[in-house]
Amino acid sequence: MRRIGQTLGILGVALAAAACGSSGGGTVPTQPAAPLQSAAADHMRLDMMRLRLDDLGPNWRRESAALGSSDSSKCDPRPKDVKITAGSWKSRGVSYGFGTTAQIHSDAIVFASEADAQKTLAANMKPSVIRCVKRELVKEFRSEKSSVKLLGISTSVLHPQRVGDQLSGIRLKLNLAKGKQPFKFFLDAFMVRQDRALAEFSYMNAFHPVPSSTEYTLAQAIAQRGALSQ
Repeated sequence: MRRIGQTLGILGVALAAAACGSSGGGTVPTQPAAPLQSAAADHMRLDMMRLRLDDLGPNWRRESAALGSSDSSKCDPRPKDVKITAGSWKSRGVSYGFGTTAQIHSDAIVFASEADAQKTLAANMKPSVIRCVKRELVKEFRSEKSSVKLLGISTSVLHPQRVGDQLSGIRLKLNLAKGKQPFKFFLDAFMVRQDRALAEFSYMNAFHPVPSSTEYTLAQAIAQRGALSQ
């Protein structure tokens, strides 16, 4: 599962493309699927709590899930005393792209208990994790030879909404420049908890932030499918 600390592996590719493209667009997800009846549906629930291409609308495409960078794992809390019943810390999840400037990654894990899911979400939202991501981004930009230069990074906690049992999110705003042309790149990372299942998705977009209504609608689609599959 590519949690908040694991966004670094796919960010570099998205930034390189963004420097040459135009902005992506928002979407409205489809209605949730019919409820699952099986009592042993954890793996199906995991799949239902990943974003789907149908959620994203026209012009989006499925992409190969990028491998996480070796540095990204330094930022990922992995509580040792939680039990996973479906999914894996090392899962690559699913990725989607819109043109050259917008990308979404989505994944989920089902735990043995609601407390395990709550504990994992809380661990990922600690300020120390966010500081680690920021620090590793700076290191990657300094170590890579690229025409895109990092001018600065700011972070903020996104205003919580009533979605599922719990929703948390952060935003990283990167101030960049290609040659003498400055531009911004936004990375919003969300975690959605529905009972003992925990989903995450990151939405990366160049030039301007994605409307909050678009992101929260996607989060609601995840939560609804997760509730139906309980």
